[in-house]
Amino acid sequence: MISINDAHSGILWSAISRVTIHVFQFITLIILARLLTPDEFGLIASSLVVLGFLNIFRDLGISSAIIQKTDLNDELINSVYWIVIIIGIMMNLVLFFSAHLIAEFYNADKLTGILKVMSFSFTITSISIMHQALLERELKFKKIAICEMSAIIAGSLSAIVLAFLGFGIWSLVIQGLVNAFALTLILWLLNPYRPRFIFSFPEIKSIFKFSANLSGFNIVNYFVRNADYVLIQKYLGEEQLGYYNIAYRIMLYPLQNIASVFSRVMFPFYSKLQSDNTRISEMYIRLVNNIALISFPLMLFITASSDVLLLSLLGEKWSSTIPILIILAPIGMIQSVYTPAGSIFQAKGRTDLWFKWGLFTGVIFVSAFVIGLRWGILGVALGYLVANIITIYPGLRISLKLIDLPVSDFIASFGKTFLISLCMFLLIYFVKISLYPYLTHLELLVLLALLALLFYVPVSFIFNRTRINELLDIIKNYR
Repeated sequence: MISINDAHSGILWSAISRVTIHVFQFITLIILARLLTPDEFGLIASSLVVLGFLNIFRDLGISSAIIQKTDLNDELINSVYWIVIIIGIMMNLVLFFSAHLIAEFYNADKLTGILKVMSFSFTITSISIMHQALLERELKFKKIAICEMSAIIAGSLSAIVLAFLGFGIWSLVIQGLVNAFALTLILWLLNPYRPRFIFSFPEIKSIFKFSANLSGFNIVNYFVRNADYVLIQKYLGEEQLGYYNIAYRIMLYPLQNIASVFSRVMFPFYSKLQSDNTRISEMYIRLVNNIALISFPLMLFITASSDVLLLSLLGEKWSSTIPILIILAPIGMIQSVYTPAGSIFQAKGRTDLWFKWGLFTGVIFVSAFVIGLRWGILGVALGYLVANIITIYPGLRISLKLIDLPVSDFIASFGKTFLISLCMFLLIYFVKISLYPYLTHLELLVLLALLALLFYVPVSFIFNRTRINELLDIIKNYR
């Protein structure tokens, strides 16, 4: 029988993994941003869009079906394993032989070699997808954390060393391959599962509906979430995409991964409680509030200090990203509390509803990007913000209805967190504009960070103690 401590343990280890990953990724970003050019970051961003799309087809949602399925047998596990291997090799070959066509689409000849080398990551990662899915199903997030942290450290160190040696953009390419190889190797070492030559079409058919709808949503969602990258690269050029990419990574990537810590753990947890809406609702409110405790102040701090943050850490050449960060901040806050809703759709077996919702929102987001393109990267960012504002309420209503949770109750639950974070934002902003002429960018950034902590933490303990205690419970009660 699973308990709240199982969830606490999974969240804690996932959080440890994400914090470690982001520390190394952020340090790597700072170092590489000073050694590489915006054009090179733009090229890598374009290649990652292609890789990310093909990555959706790695297992066609089958591994998620393995986690969600209540009755699991050895025949199904091994059948899925061999399908995933075949798909991985196919994706490798497709990307390798179509690299030149993709490069022609982007008008970037350099992409051909980059994509050919990156294509081998599909074969490498397919070998261990089932190993990771089984660990997640069994809530073994400590082992997963060890695998992910080790892989990201290996990849980051390789990129830094190669960049210093003058490999340029290839330091980023090799980073991805090292990361994939290290993750696969360590998953095999920590998971005792070893595949057998067994295959059954009836077993695969039993999970086809779930996996097909999940894959459909992932495909639509990926096209939508990366349409901005494609449009900017195609019509505004690599340099503009480089600026946009840095802003996106700083603002949204950390936030989405804070939320994904909870979503990743709660999907298998909810799957074991599929019929208990009351318990799922209580857990959902509690855990999303833990996300808000971290994401709200973080996003508003970055917004208030965006100029000193970028100029002190990345340098003057990245100043064009400052207004983009300011526009993307509300998106980071919205997605940090909405992203976990996906685990509800999956756990309740309603990937069909999730797919339909993805199709509807896709039209809105892509339209917003196309319209915004007329005003450059700032217009695209603003279109992204408007699309999020339009879709957030109906999206919450559809997902929360599955667990009988009123949207008003959900939003009210993190009202105090938002107000405290907003007060911190105002304090940081006025201190920044008052001291800007007298301190260096780095000195001002350190001062603002200390001031934010000294304000937010004590005030939260006084006026938002219930939520703070819930977050502390996760740390205290893990196993």
